[in-house]
Amino acid sequence: MRVFLEVARRNSFAGAAQHFGVSRATCTKQVAWLERSLGAKLLNRTTKQLGLTRAGLQVVENAAGLLERYDELRESVRNLSGDVAGVIRVGVPPAFGTRRLLPVVNEFYEKYPDIQIALSLLTVRKHETFVEQGLDVGIIIVPMLKDASFIAIPLAEARQALVASPAYLARHGPIEKPQDLLDCNCLINWNKSPTANWSFTGPQGPVTVRVQGSLRADFGDALKEAALEGMGVSMHPYYMLAEEIERGELVVVLPDYEPSGLEVYAIYSSRRNLPVRVQLFLDFLKEWAKRPKPWDPSTR
Repeated sequence: MRVFLEVARRNSFAGAAQHFGVSRATCTKQVAWLERSLGAKLLNRTTKQLGLTRAGLQVVENAAGLLERYDELRESVRNLSGDVAGVIRVGVPPAFGTRRLLPVVNEFYEKYPDIQIALSLLTVRKHETFVEQGLDVGIIIVPMLKDASFIAIPLAEARQALVASPAYLARHGPIEKPQDLLDCNCLINWNKSPTANWSFTGPQGPVTVRVQGSLRADFGDALKEAALEGMGVSMHPYYMLAEEIERGELVVVLPDYEPSGLEVYAIYSSRRNLPVRVQLFLDFLKEWAKRPKPWDPSTR
């Protein structure tokens, strides 16, 4: 049926054969077998062209749904066998994936050594198309989860901090209120702050400051390294900073003003019959979500 649909779509046995990497004769035999099994002629063939019969048109209209249901059935039957071996493709943001998810992946592998994890970069701007990227699970870090065609599991709160190096603070002088940032060299993540507005909650309530500086980037690692080099003030989740703050390499700026927070989610397709290995990984992440996070300042 898949071969027949490809022949009908391309209007060519040769084109379908090239698509599947088989011979033209194989495609012809497959379509002939389908016609015999249905007891109807599906294609009118001439030396120069192909045309769908009424039966062929009906098959084209219904085959995609039949194949989808067959794939679901096949997956559910495979799941019943308990065979969990295979690959799970997980999309991650770079810093979180490297510093915080890898230990979780290692724990999961120790429990399920027959399951392989393949990590891919998943950016903020691409997370809504993670299924089209061939990913089974996506890890996203966003201020607010938008409605989308996926299911989301909350994993952790990602509180943020404003930081700078001791060297920069020694040169610049004290930063005591958000408005003082107007005189600072602010290192801006345009993915998180495309308008360069930094928002805080302070003793008198919410406050927003539009900042500016010499460096912008769409990934946080570069901005953190720039802050470590003494270039200016940057804003990051604590999961990127906890160790550097503890070692004194970075200092929290405006500790009485907390930047707007982020949330960490695992997202996956809403389609039914997830492979067992993917469901096991999601269940493992749910259990991990219940643990205290070592980077959370409230647990340090």
